[in-house]
Amino acid sequence: MPGSRQLVDIHKHPPPWRRWPETEVILEALITGGGSARFVGGCVRDSLLGVETEDIDIATDILPETVVVRLEKSGITAIPTGIDHGTVTAAIGKRHFEITTLRVDTQSHGRHADVAFTGDWEQDAKRRDFTFNALYLDPTGELADPVGGLADLTAGYVRFIDRAEDRIREDRLRVLRYFRFYARFGANNPDEDALKACANSANDLGNLSAERVQKELLLLLATEDPYPALVLMSKAGVLDALVGPVDLPKLKLLLSLNVESDALQRFTVLLNGNRKSLQALADKLRFSNKQKERISVMCGGQVAADMSPEAREVALYELGSQGFIDQTLMLWVNLGPQYALTAYLEDAQHWTAPVFPVSGGDLLAQGMEEGMALGRLLKQMEARWIDSGFKMSKSALIHEFLPDT
Repeated sequence: MPGSRQLVDIHKHPPPWRRWPETEVILEALITGGGSARFVGGCVRDSLLGVETEDIDIATDILPETVVVRLEKSGITAIPTGIDHGTVTAAIGKRHFEITTLRVDTQSHGRHADVAFTGDWEQDAKRRDFTFNALYLDPTGELADPVGGLADLTAGYVRFIDRAEDRIREDRLRVLRYFRFYARFGANNPDEDALKACANSANDLGNLSAERVQKELLLLLATEDPYPALVLMSKAGVLDALVGPVDLPKLKLLLSLNVESDALQRFTVLLNGNRKSLQALADKLRFSNKQKERISVMCGGQVAADMSPEAREVALYELGSQGFIDQTLMLWVNLGPQYALTAYLEDAQHWTAPVFPVSGGDLLAQGMEEGMALGRLLKQMEARWIDSGFKMSKSALIHEFLPDT
């Protein structure tokens, strides 16, 4: 899929984050007293693409201990988030800036490495992962491109810096990052050497942090069209190593429906809506309880084909609009594209939940005592109210269930 893109001239058109007052305060604190600082990584890459970001990374030739002293001297909170590896987080109000001293990795231990600080910008660039993540922007707006990242970003070419095998050996998570960046930025044929290196590392991904694997997978699935990257992952054996068997055709169908879908919906479809497999994988990858509950509801199956508007309203009340939308998409990919369930989705988008008119306080006011019997009666009354099409009033319900009060 050859192609290229027009990049923003960020020297003439600085990105919004460059105009933040906090950005100027950080730069002044850092370079007053000597030394230099440049923006680097995703904030530069995304700004060149015209994509707004609030994750700001700064590289500097100032030693980390000096960075802390200068920040604190300027009244800026300095958090030693990774000071052994040269990283200090500067916090001003709600904004955070990650500042890392130029370094070379002297010895790799998987995710972490022994480092030596340096004043050499090119050496710092060479220890990074992909060429377009090694673009530096100085305070005057001048761009430095030591490893050819600008041409790769323009061409939509996702390329490791130097040998892919070496970069992956330093950090196995870069296998997942390769496919995520390919899904997000790839506008050209994939790098065959990179694919081969990723495939050769597929069986070495078991020791990766579960949380980081989950994060990378969901970020990949959240891209506009993750399907081509997932096909490459599958062919390389990476997808099977991470999550086991998947259903790529169903995911392709979901993406073709011309309806919005999010990463968790796509994840559930990718795993073929298999509740048991999904629950085990969600536990393994440390999904939050909220995410796991949503996946469980997604696999529930209450939403069915050919439901009447009244039945859909009941399902909406019981599942909530998000649960109803989730189940509708699961149903749609199982039935096939010929079953247009857009009416279901429109119902959910325009639905306002009716409010059950009876409360526990109402029953107490009728002379009932607190306890399990009160709770059971409330449930019975709610079921009757639902059966009435959400139309029965409080007085009608109390009269039917408590006629002697």
